[in-house]
Amino acid sequence: MSIYDPFAHYYDADFLDHLDDLLFYRELGRRSGGPLLELMCGSGRVLVPLAEDGFTITGVDISPAMLARARARIKDAALAERATLIEGDVATVALPEAHFALAFVAINSFMHLDAVKDQLAVLENARRALKRKGSLVLDLFNPDPLAIAREDNHLSLDRSYQLDGKQVQKFVAIDSDMASQISRVTYLYDEIDAQGMLSRRTMQFNMRWFYRYELEHLLSRAGFSVRAVYGSYDLDEYNSSSPRLIVVAAPVK
Repeated sequence: MSIYDPFAHYYDADFLDHLDDLLFYRELGRRSGGPLLELMCGSGRVLVPLAEDGFTITGVDISPAMLARARARIKDAALAERATLIEGDVATVALPEAHFALAFVAINSFMHLDAVKDQLAVLENARRALKRKGSLVLDLFNPDPLAIAREDNHLSLDRSYQLDGKQVQKFVAIDSDMASQISRVTYLYDEIDAQGMLSRRTMQFNMRWFYRYELEHLLSRAGFSVRAVYGSYDLDEYNSSSPRLIVVAAPVK
């Protein structure tokens, strides 16, 4: 069982309305020609729409519960011929070598790897799976040190929604360590049923943030050359106030 399995129940409600990056990946997929590889694909938020667009895509995730939701969506959309799911650790999972034209890790997922050895293992695995002229895309949160310093584990209401006949309130608290660049994230999900009974689920995990040249150095160690760095899905030039840190890299072979 993965630590992310209990989160699968809420993941789609939390993130399915995040569509900002879909056009970005559709265009990258079109330029690459495919096939595509999504690492840490979760419940298929990006994978399923890309398969619906006609791309052949493989998704890898460590969470059986997340993949079960993705598998159900693939079945409902009759996409089994274009979408393949693999359960496994993205650092060690066996992938076909020199097969994919584009590999990507969507919104912030790479930040779940808080150890350098794991980051390098994932990047090296992705490099082996890419064609000689393939591309890797990492989409990350652009850290603002002042905002991070103000977090101080303060609990705040992130969103509220209906799920399976219950009212759900999601609270978030983040406690960050500037020296290690690691944020300890706590999610509290309060569910209120029709009778007014409340139950709470708690999820905690680490997220490690990256700075631009640290990430470029990491990619170089893993055998990549950086092609471009963007600050948004509209391919705006990256700067300190950019909402995203998006890096496009190519394997050095």
